[in-house]
Amino acid sequence: MFRIRIAISLTLAVLSSDMGQAQEWLEITPSTGSLPAPRRNAAAIYDSQAQRMILFAGKGASGDFNDVWQFDLDAELWSEITPASGPAPAPRFTPNAVYDPVGQQMIIWSGQGASFYNDVWAFDLATGTWAEYNPPNPQPNIRYGTAAVFDPLARDLVTFAGFTNLGRFDDTWRFDVDNAVWTNVTPPQGNPLERCLHSASYDSANHRMIIYGGQQSGPLGDIWAFDLGQNSWTELTPPNSPPGRYFAANIYEPLNHRTVIFGGNRGSSGGMTNEVWAFNLALNTWQQLMPSGTPPQEREGAAAIYIRSQDRMVVFGGRGASFNLLNDVWTLNGLSEPTGIRGHVPGEAVAGFSLHQNYPNPFNPATKISFTLPAAAQVTVKVYNLLGQEVKTLLSGFLSPGKHEAEWNGTDGSNVEVPSGIYLYRLETRYFSESGKMVLIR
Repeated sequence: MFRIRIAISLTLAVLSSDMGQAQEWLEITPSTGSLPAPRRNAAAIYDSQAQRMILFAGKGASGDFNDVWQFDLDAELWSEITPASGPAPAPRFTPNAVYDPVGQQMIIWSGQGASFYNDVWAFDLATGTWAEYNPPNPQPNIRYGTAAVFDPLARDLVTFAGFTNLGRFDDTWRFDVDNAVWTNVTPPQGNPLERCLHSASYDSANHRMIIYGGQQSGPLGDIWAFDLGQNSWTELTPPNSPPGRYFAANIYEPLNHRTVIFGGNRGSSGGMTNEVWAFNLALNTWQQLMPSGTPPQEREGAAAIYIRSQDRMVVFGGRGASFNLLNDVWTLNGLSEPTGIRGHVPGEAVAGFSLHQNYPNPFNPATKISFTLPAAAQVTVKVYNLLGQEVKTLLSGFLSPGKHEAEWNGTDGSNVEVPSGIYLYRLETRYFSESGKMVLIR
């Protein structure tokens, strides 16, 4: 059950967000059933096909883990899916995990346990089994405290920096998941400082890896973008920034084109925190979010995912301010609530935006979806099925004011024809979102 305090129809529940709904914290730790042991620095991904969070590894009170758990985001229940036998990664903490939606697998690498690691594994989300990659040299050094994203175009795990007893690194590597090959793509100059314990998220609008903070001689508060098409780094230089921190959770929120951080350790300047900060990647500015509800306790080393169809961040575990290990689960609802719109009254439509009924409807083989923008905006138009699963992105880009049109030919993202039925189309901009229904007849 997705807990949000607005009344919406079941059909559009996973596709709609009330623009007047403020961010709100709610604890969703299950009161029954089994739970993962309390831990910090686990890795988590969002399996969008099965509507679940997948959790791997972490450091517990009596040692490191290599277990795998799934959290059903609708039923809000945990179940362990650690393979009963077969190969598996060694227990560890601070592994990186990324989601490969095409291969329907979780890719993990690096971390620290009995030693430092640079191994790469794939967890098949359909069969619940592990398989280890065996890439040739060159490879990154063994390390922990790294950060990584998945490049969905190149199908690469992309990772930056980390730490061993040899010191900290400032290198950038790509791992090709189809060919099991590492490539060092560190630019000759213009790289972020050497660091560890930083965090990363994937900027899907601009095809970039965004890294934030971490630790060198103390907490870092800088933010950088790695262009995944050009393999180049650019420092983002906002006029003001929150205090630096390490072990912060980091997700990308696409509607407002922001990277959002939660928690972390500010070192001697403030210790652990439960703050939520959003960095607007278009405006190059930080803003502290002030959600309603009782917040999670201060922590470092939490794991977090973002569920776009429900516009919420889900946070698990970490280590609290008294160094207590945690296994609680929290949801931050209404994450993309627009801010800073002068003259906008929450709950009212933004003047001039409109999404029109597709035409023809019903249709075969194609239909057109038109919409109007009162000002230039970053826009996406997507098609979903009635389960809330994304079928295809029809349009994604920065558009000028006026009337625009997107066309759908009844195929999915792989250009395979989808069956007859009712489908939903959704327009999203920073300040406006709306959905409509259409009927495909074969």
